[in-house]
Amino acid sequence: MNGEVVKVVEFQIRRYDPEAKKYYTSTYKVPVLRGTTILDALNYVKENLDETLTFRHSCRMGICGSCAVNVNGKPMLACYTQVLDLNTDTVTIEPLSNLPVIKDLVVDIQPFFKNFRKIKNVLVKTSEAFKRPEEFTQSPEALKRYWDLTLCTKCSICHSACPAAIDEKFLGPSALTANYRFIIDSRDEGLSERLKAMADNVWLCTSCNSCTLFCPKLVNCANSVVEDRSLLVEMGAIPRTVKDVLESVMKYHNPMGTHQSKRMAWAEGLNVKAYPKVAKADVLYFVCCSAAYDVRNRELARAMAAMLDRFGVDYATLGEEEWCCGDHILRMGEKGLFEMLAEHNMAVFQKFNADRILTVSPHCYNTFKNEKLYKDLGLNVQHYTQFLAEAIDKGKLKPSKPYPKRVAYHDPCFLGKRNQIYEEPRRILQSIRGLEFIEMKRVREAGFCCGGGAGRVWTEEAEPEKRPCVNRVKEALELGVDVIAVACPFCVTTLEDAVKVLEVEDKIAVRDVLEILMEVL
Repeated sequence: MNGEVVKVVEFQIRRYDPEAKKYYTSTYKVPVLRGTTILDALNYVKENLDETLTFRHSCRMGICGSCAVNVNGKPMLACYTQVLDLNTDTVTIEPLSNLPVIKDLVVDIQPFFKNFRKIKNVLVKTSEAFKRPEEFTQSPEALKRYWDLTLCTKCSICHSACPAAIDEKFLGPSALTANYRFIIDSRDEGLSERLKAMADNVWLCTSCNSCTLFCPKLVNCANSVVEDRSLLVEMGAIPRTVKDVLESVMKYHNPMGTHQSKRMAWAEGLNVKAYPKVAKADVLYFVCCSAAYDVRNRELARAMAAMLDRFGVDYATLGEEEWCCGDHILRMGEKGLFEMLAEHNMAVFQKFNADRILTVSPHCYNTFKNEKLYKDLGLNVQHYTQFLAEAIDKGKLKPSKPYPKRVAYHDPCFLGKRNQIYEEPRRILQSIRGLEFIEMKRVREAGFCCGGGAGRVWTEEAEPEKRPCVNRVKEALELGVDVIAVACPFCVTTLEDAVKVLEVEDKIAVRDVLEILMEVL
């Protein structure tokens, strides 16, 4: 290395010995200059400290995609990532997840490429078409539709980050994105083949957004998967479980299969104002289908109402006029049904005079804040963790009772990965006396999905060991915590299911941050 050393960084490299069939960690001190990449550091180790270290690389320019590794828990291209940008004195390097490890940091990428063969990563046309001398011409407008999706370098970072990829049945974000890329290519004639290849597995995607978040080429894989599903919905090629959910929403305006007249059953015994009797309040409390109908999650709805009463907040709900926000429906590909739900809710929002909308569910929060048509209204939306963290910061809320338990916080994907709300739930928990806060191994941007997004909370049929929720609870058990804290009703449902499947109810509990806070006031 030539140039001035800025600092010396410790590299902890998790390695695999194929002969002994065991993992071990090697630690090295590496001098870091301005511009030093992770790949530079690995080469320094190999050339100067340990020639046995094995890793894969080629172009050094972010083009070949071969140098991908996990860096401090996040999948990255080693040649793209500058060490100083990590702002740490210790860097942990591990092989990519969800792929077999051959040696040290080298993984077997054949399972990843095998999925591309299933979807035919080439134009599909009749044999007669290929015999014709003329070119398959295409307009610039047609090319623009899929051009961004062609930037994929097959680095397998999305596959490593994907929670659904723990099930080998799932084709993975990259293959499904490539499938959609060819479907919308005006020259391709393989629609039926392409739909068939993904029809039985595309529903495993939870829309957690990890693939899009970590893609070094900024390919929007998550959106492509939704578009894949939308095509299957249009063709009617959907599983019975998905059809049941969509039919329930069409009939009852919620995915829970319960009549809309029961929407306020959660508030029985409480003095909760509701539209249309009330059309003005400082806060419009949007409850969420799961919190309104699911018997377990009604406790969250009631806890939020009690918290608002405690603060003396002027609030109301939409009552029976609150329809599903449509998030899961949109992610499942039923765009028309989503628009119907959105148009109804938007019409009621415009009749109700409120300063802000408060949600229990991150899914409702994300939908109102980021999705067309809601986004066009410019709604002032808060998730309850933002609201309560703000109250704690201003001294309006002071937990008084101790909570003498070890608690690990699970980042809901639609709160964290899609909206970068990481600190507020942690500030709430850390304000509680006696609570020992433990971070999960996979946190924040690298957090591992509960497996409930995009309707999978209702359509789950995978074997237990292939469910993301089970994987996540096992991680918490390894930490020896008493409670998994969450900030989403769907995380409550999936993780509690996993606790039951693993038969560890006596070892660990799942509690929403709201519930924990109510216990200590």
